[in-house]
Amino acid sequence: MPKPRRPDPLSQPHDALFKWAFSQREHAVGLLRAALPKELADGIDWGTLRLEQGSFVDRALRHRHGDLVFSARIRGKKVYFHALVEQQRDVDPLMVFRMGVYMFRLWEQLVRDEPKLKELPPIIPIVVHHSEAGWTAATAFQDLVPMDATVRPRLSPFVPQFELRLIDLGGGRAGDLVERALTSLGQVVLWCLSVAGDDARFEQEIERIGQALDEVLLAKDGLAALGVLLRYLASTHQRIGAEKVGEILERATGSEVRDVIITWLDKVEERGRVEGRMEGQARLLRKLLTARFGALPASARTKIADADEATLSRWGVRLLTAETLDEVFGEVRRAAPPSRASSSSTPRASSSSTPRAATKTRARVRRSSV
Repeated sequence: MPKPRRPDPLSQPHDALFKWAFSQREHAVGLLRAALPKELADGIDWGTLRLEQGSFVDRALRHRHGDLVFSARIRGKKVYFHALVEQQRDVDPLMVFRMGVYMFRLWEQLVRDEPKLKELPPIIPIVVHHSEAGWTAATAFQDLVPMDATVRPRLSPFVPQFELRLIDLGGGRAGDLVERALTSLGQVVLWCLSVAGDDARFEQEIERIGQALDEVLLAKDGLAALGVLLRYLASTHQRIGAEKVGEILERATGSEVRDVIITWLDKVEERGRVEGRMEGQARLLRKLLTARFGALPASARTKIADADEATLSRWGVRLLTAETLDEVFGEVRRAAPPSRASSSSTPRASSSSTPRAATKTRARVRRSSV
């Protein structure tokens, strides 16, 4: 079976943007304060907030969900936050169940790390969702387990009970969120997620986020943040193109960032030229290989698709003398022909013995004559 291609980072841009922004302490604090009830948020020692290592999402679902795990202390005790961003346009009716699975995986990890643990810390699940329709599924686990009212009192003690803290970005607004608690970058990132793929809303609502965007650009790493945001917006609004994305942002932020946007657009254009050139090389190489060796196996096509420009050129040169497809890719080396030195060593050895034999003969002749 051919080896699967490595995923393009831009095929999962929502997860990348979410993690880039909210793995930074300042913006993570803003997100969590905005998502939690005020009385709970006020009791947390935010100076103890730390990003934990690891992901608890199923590998098969990582194209749909990305997660971050944080810990902090409240009254000296640890509490965990499992924040997950959804990367799909449909509402998962069992999302609260999946979050429950991820919570138990986190608890399981904690017990493995500390086998003598006698009690478990609380975990607060947070879901960031962005779909056109908005959230329509259950946010409490117990709502997934319907019970007749007459037996509910007897059955409910045996059903897990917990709720999601939901950040619903449907409709361009962050529902169930105290937006003023977010940093400016946090506001811009959640807005970018909310309009992803919706070109009309992106252009219509850019003015609403203009002030926050200006504040992002005035920050210490403002230009770097602008580059990340531009790349995300270009990847999620491909129909209108990178150039118009830059123009829309320029209109919203003013002329002071024009040079940055122009530079970015130049890089996008250059990258497009390089990618176009590589695609042309790959197409030509496939045609030449097919003409010489017949239909290409899937593994060969995958190698060509994953190769960089220098590798494609190297394979093109090898094609001129290669006798097999494997030789083109450098997987089989031809045996080197025997060198002249090795092929003539035997004759030289026999000829070198002849003078010695002749010398011995002459010596015997001299002795006999005496």
